[in-house]
Amino acid sequence: MEYKSQNVVCQNCKGNFTIEPDDFGFYEKIKVPPPTFCPECRLQRRMVWRNDWHLFKKKDARTGEEIFSFLPEESPVKIYDRDYWISDAW
Repeated sequence: MEYKSQNVVCQNCKGNFTIEPDDFGFYEKIKVPPPTFCPECRLQRRMVWRNDWHLFKKKDARTGEEIFSFLPEESPVKIYDRDYWISDAW
């Protein structure tokens, strides 16, 4: 299906944002409706749930060394120390 760019008014801030043709194809592929909030408002909604206040000790997935993380120990997400994360050692 051929899509065209669409200008949409954000339901939250009432600002205009554009949904590009490639975006519509992606939304159809993953079977979700197009967004009704602008990218900035969507980011704000995601950041509300971000944990910047509590730190937990969690084991580094590579070395097993304890490091500080914003993820609790019971979280299944693997974490790595900063130096390894930004290196090319993967």
